[in-house]
Amino acid sequence: HFFKEGVELGIYGPILTVFWIVGLINCINLLDGVDGLAAGVTGTASFFFSIIAFSLGQPLAAFLTLALSGACIGFLRYNFSPAKIFMGDTGALALGGALAGLAITSRTQLLLALLGGLFLIITLSVIIQVSFFKITGGKRIFRMAPLHHHFELSGWGDVTIVIRFWSIVTGK
Repeated sequence: HFFKEGVELGIYGPILTVFWIVGLINCINLLDGVDGLAAGVTGTASFFFSIIAFSLGQPLAAFLTLALSGACIGFLRYNFSPAKIFMGDTGALALGGALAGLAITSRTQLLLALLGGLFLIITLSVIIQVSFFKITGGKRIFRMAPLHHHFELSGWGDVTIVIRFWSIVTGK
């Protein structure tokens, strides 16, 4: 926790909670689209989140995020390029919901926001692209949004994109 005592948000608490859940669910959904990207990034982020949750004295959140991480990593056996099984919206939305719920119940939303910085970058790329497109009457900043598709159209291979985005999450 960042604060010893909770911060009272009053009427804004439930509103921010709903915003957090919907936002994180959609972040993971936007990240899906290249074989192994959403599962790998979510698996890695949830692994680090489990270590932090355990160090904060929240073993249930730690074990559940470890299970989520293991499920994502196990799924990569069939989802890494070339994918034999696709996650789709159902899987991506479930991963986002699980991470959002675990962060809320363990009161570590800000911590997950730091670990999931790539989620924010991908979502911001879509927001920037759509906003710029509407403001300028059809001009684009990226070749395509979300950002990983921009790199795909720039000639990067799927595996290159996935490995480089994974390295952003791990910091290596």
